[in-house]
Order: sequence, then structure tokens, then C-alpha cells
Amino acid sequence: WLFFVLLFILLGMGVAVFRKMKINVPIDKNKMTLGASLYEPKKRVLIHQKKTIELTSKENELLSLLNEFANETVTKETILHKVWGDEGHYVGRTLDVTISKLRKKLEHDASIQIKNIRGVGYRLIIEE
Repeated sequence: WLFFVLLFILLGMGVAVFRKMKINVPIDKNKMTLGASLYEPKKRVLIHQKKTIELTSKENELLSLLNEFANETVTKETILHKVWGDEGHYVGRTLDVTISKLRKKLEHDASIQIKNIRGVGYRLIIEE
């Protein structure tokens, strides 16, 4: 009986820890939580309090990449390479504009923000 009691306690603790985690919790293959929002990358939409926010293809690729490395810094070079590929020198400013537009679309959710890490890149911060 002691074994079952200990097993029950450990399972309860695991469930409690899992419930506190809000980062990248898959709902199904095509949906995941992102802060207090629902993110559907295949449909290129964010849903927050029943409001659907459409994303452009580049905003969606950028958000997916930042979300993949949530709470970690992603370098500008990595972002430019993975999202824009080899599209020329103008892309650096395009990244800044796309970040700005994406921030506007995320501003409804106080638990999500994109931070500029000066001289390095960007970090998607997801708070609990």
C-alpha cells in the first residue's frame, strides 16, 4: 500500500506542475496555447477572447520561430535566414517592421511580449 500511496503522490505532483506550465501546450496538432491566446499556425491566426487575429505569412513564420524558442533569444541572423532566406540586404529593416506589426497583434495579451535584445536579436517572453 505504501508503494501505491507514494505513486499517487508523485502523480499528483506531476499533474500540478504540468498545469502551471503555459508555454506551448498543444491542444491538438494544429493548435497551441500562446499566453492567454490560442495559436493556429496552419490557419495563420491568433484567437484571444473569441477575437480572431489574422497573421501574414511572414508574421506567422516569425511567430512560429520565436515560439519554438520561447523565452530564449533568437539572433537576427537566424530569423532572417529561416524566415526570409536569401532575399537581399533590405530584409533587416523588413524584420523590424514585421516585429512591430506582430507586437501590435499581440498587444491584447499582456502575458506575451517580444523583447529586442540589443545587438543580438529578439526574445518571445511568455509569462505565466
